[in-house]
Amino acid sequence: MTTHSASALQAQENRFSKSFSFIIRILTLPPVMALCAISILHFSQGCFPGASYGFTLLCLSFLPLLPYPICFLIPSLQYRGRFIQRGMAVVFSVIGYVAGTAYCLLNGLYGIELAVLLSYLFSGSIIALLSFCFHFKCSGHASGMAGPITLLGMQVSPLFFFCFALLIPVFISSLQLKRHSKEELVAGALTPSLLLLVLIPLLA
Repeated sequence: MTTHSASALQAQENRFSKSFSFIIRILTLPPVMALCAISILHFSQGCFPGASYGFTLLCLSFLPLLPYPICFLIPSLQYRGRFIQRGMAVVFSVIGYVAGTAYCLLNGLYGIELAVLLSYLFSGSIIALLSFCFHFKCSGHASGMAGPITLLGMQVSPLFFFCFALLIPVFISSLQLKRHSKEELVAGALTPSLLLLVLIPLLA
């Protein structure tokens, strides 16, 4: 095999690897994981009753996803790249978490519902603080995966803890695409998990 052929093959393999990593990140987006976790709690245990189910999905799934189509549709934002997209995603997420927590408090949902929303609110606030003030990009992707897994493992069945294995491809894809360092990924995964270990026994 010539040097040119080997280089072309290596470039093709790199493109495939990056494409696969990108697909993994899309399939495991935090708003998608939130949708799955809230739906499982709602339909299996009756959590988030009535209108609170739809409003919670609005706050945890729709609002955090909104910056992506906004950045895609507005050329000036798209031109500024990943930095502005991530910043808007963090801001929109925190807005959703605040709205969801306020809804729980105003409607007397002080059990698992409040524990879930507070875990998102505190996690999002910590990620925003570390990102904007200390320039440490604590992984929201890892946080959005680990939180729902911990939640379902504690509240529905310990079998859900086996889903932590899904963090392996998430970590690999993030490192492959150079989105986060190992430290940022570990910090992101630990943040909601530790919060839920405190909040669920306290409130649920």
